[in-house]
Amino acid sequence: MSLELFYTNFMQEIYSEAEVGSKFNEPVFVEKVCDYLVDQAVIENYHLCSYKKDSLGLKLDAWHQNEENGVLTLIVSHYKDSLETLTTSLAMQISKRAVRFFEKSLDSNFYQTMEETDLAYPLVRDICLKSSGITSVRILIITNGEISKSIKSIGPMDNCNGIKIIFDIWDIERIYRIDSSSSGKEAIEIDFKAEFGDYLPCLKAFSKTDEYQSYLLVLPGELLSQLYDKYTERLLEQNVRTFLQFKGKVNKGMRNTIINQPNMFFAFNNGLTATAEEITTLEEHGNTMISKLKNLQIVNGGQTTASIYNTLKKEKADLSQVFIQVKLTIVPPEFVETIVPKISEYANTQNKVNAADFFSNSPFHWRFEELSRRIWAPSSEGGLQETHWFYERARGQYMTAKTKLTPAEQKKFEKINPKSQMITKTDLAKYCNSWEKLPHVVSLGAQKNFGRFADVMTERWNNDEKQFNELFFKESIAKAIMFKELDKKIMKQSWYGGYKANLVTYTISKFQHMLDCKGKLLDFISIWKSQSLPNEILSSLLDIAEKVNEVIKDTPLHVTNIGEWCKKEDCWENLIQTHIQLSTDVENLLIDPSTAKEREKEAANVQSIDNGIEAQRYVFDKTDKYWKKMQAWNKASFVLSHKEKSILDIAAAIPVKIPSEKQCLSLLDAERKAYEEGFHFD
Repeated sequence: MSLELFYTNFMQEIYSEAEVGSKFNEPVFVEKVCDYLVDQAVIENYHLCSYKKDSLGLKLDAWHQNEENGVLTLIVSHYKDSLETLTTSLAMQISKRAVRFFEKSLDSNFYQTMEETDLAYPLVRDICLKSSGITSVRILIITNGEISKSIKSIGPMDNCNGIKIIFDIWDIERIYRIDSSSSGKEAIEIDFKAEFGDYLPCLKAFSKTDEYQSYLLVLPGELLSQLYDKYTERLLEQNVRTFLQFKGKVNKGMRNTIINQPNMFFAFNNGLTATAEEITTLEEHGNTMISKLKNLQIVNGGQTTASIYNTLKKEKADLSQVFIQVKLTIVPPEFVETIVPKISEYANTQNKVNAADFFSNSPFHWRFEELSRRIWAPSSEGGLQETHWFYERARGQYMTAKTKLTPAEQKKFEKINPKSQMITKTDLAKYCNSWEKLPHVVSLGAQKNFGRFADVMTERWNNDEKQFNELFFKESIAKAIMFKELDKKIMKQSWYGGYKANLVTYTISKFQHMLDCKGKLLDFISIWKSQSLPNEILSSLLDIAEKVNEVIKDTPLHVTNIGEWCKKEDCWENLIQTHIQLSTDVENLLIDPSTAKEREKEAANVQSIDNGIEAQRYVFDKTDKYWKKMQAWNKASFVLSHKEKSILDIAAAIPVKIPSEKQCLSLLDAERKAYEEGFHFD
């Protein structure tokens, strides 16, 4: 797809979502790009504010503050209805509007003259009253134009109360480039000499015959802090845990060591485990030096990285004596999905790791992906084309599937798998947790909400994996349809005044709570069959949303930031206590729990059959050499039980002998055990 065609499709999506009037286009664009930045791990979350004062030269469209490291991100948009070039002078002009907004916010007179209902008020007040907690300001310019090739960068400024201000630009070409890549994310390309002044010494830890290259190195604390400052959470995308401030013993210990005994940090800390896709090395005076790395990822040591960075930013710690040992493995892109989770798992000895930490590669994911590729969604009313809801188990799957096709095949693919019906892991977590009455968790942001979802799904899978079947998939898509339709309509309501993301999740949670009180259930299958939300339900949800809007804005006296208030369970408790009448029209569309139980029982039985069929197909798809090699491996290692060995013997004799569906299920368990104990098939 060319940039021009990508731009046309991108803008059509905005026009479609805005539905009416050009005045709605820019807010839709801002939200669309902010969602994209969250997905790219550029920001963790965001708040929309749409603040503009031309007379004062001020503009701000969204913001986010990282409470752990004190970095304040201000997002300002430049939107036009045609593809324009963003020149250096125009970029400077746009950036100055956000800088002026920040400078003016430091003056208490500014927030005191604002209306408290203004979406920018909580931010302006916090900047003024809590400026000491701001370590740096990052201004992101987002535009549907294309930046001029003459723009290399907008340099940092240090003239705002001693707070460093840095800039970045996200234009349509940058988004197009990432969307067109097979990985679906922007590459991290580090040139150590050019960016940080010197090469990085290392020791090779591999032989010429090894499949993967590994290196040992010592990373200065200052360099690690600089890397994190530049690439932030993008360095930790493959990491199995998130940084939880200085609450645990490990984090407190690291902080104290950095401040009081920095020279002992190397001795006390377990170090980092990292991967990269490509490495460039050179020999200098007999020593191996790392010149460049592509897509560096810290897969174990997120707490160490964030602790060093935060202690520098918040407490101005001296990192000159802090050093960290690093084990670096070069993993080609095609093996990232299989190798990196194993590196993460085996490296995580510092703290206990739960199964949910590796959820991105869990059986739940594989099952949901398989269902999404197999199950056809009914055609919408008046249409004939059945479609799929494409589930991205791994980032970039949708684009990767398309790029392998010819232009004609791509058009066919898009008809069968519309982009509007592509959902990600974090999308699914948002839809499901909203229905599970966890709006305060959803409001925490995509990654933290996904962590909670992973815990629940892992526990449920371990209890009974058969519940994740066709019925579960169809009901999940019905929840997606509900969320998406409410999300589109809510911004057009006359009472709407911001906080859409919070309003949608709280409204759906309140709706589910109201159904619980009635002892009834929503008929998700009817929504699945029609691929749309009944008007009665959508109308009722919008009525509920209006009440929700009043409740979440009625904050306690000490709270001014509504977005932060929505993250508290107390906010949800307030809404629970608020009585809202369920309309009779909606009650007529509900079903009894007994009906749902029958559906669940039948679906679980079908899934049991499907499991056996899929297992048998898998076993037969493997060559006889595969099972014979495992058979020979087990004779030397004695890992498998007598029963497992007997089934393996049958599989090794295919087609002379045929394993049953039940035996194939047992063989899959034996195969997992074999791989865990070191078996591999070249």
